[in-house]
Amino acid sequence: MKEYEVNIVETLKKTVTVEAESPEDAKYQVQKAWSKGDYILDADDFSGLEFELSPYQVDMPYHEMTALFRAAERANQSVSGYIVFTADSFEKPYAVDARTYGVSSNNKAFQSAAMGGYSIYGSSLDGTDPCVRLERYMAAEKGGKDGWKIERCYMMSDVVEQTKPLLQAKQDKER
Repeated sequence: MKEYEVNIVETLKKTVTVEAESPEDAKYQVQKAWSKGDYILDADDFSGLEFELSPYQVDMPYHEMTALFRAAERANQSVSGYIVFTADSFEKPYAVDARTYGVSSNNKAFQSAAMGGYSIYGSSLDGTDPCVRLERYMAAEKGGKDGWKIERCYMMSDVVEQTKPLLQAKQDKER
């Protein structure tokens, strides 16, 4: 079993009437009065309820993330994912955030062949290693030898949901 975060969003709404010179002035007056505590919303002002699944990490193999990146780029969308490299890829110990790199589909490696080149730029999540050409270090790009080894890849669930239909459409077109 996995754990998931679900947001409970309750909406309170109250309509107040003010005299003003313009709609913008009316809004300003109400904002100012609210910030001073002149308007307090409570359970009587309840107007709605939603349950939202918070985005969560979706693990996937590197080749699957690459396929999703390429599908997004073909649809002129830019999406992002994360690559975590194994601790033994480095000469000294690094925390997970230092070994995790955010990567965008907007890299030559994931765009059409007409772009030329195969660069993959990424930045470590802890901010200590910004804008690194990862393909120069990655074992996956060096035939599995002498490079940083991938521990895991992941994308956020909302990005996967946005991108998977693009990949499916490409696969359906190829059939």
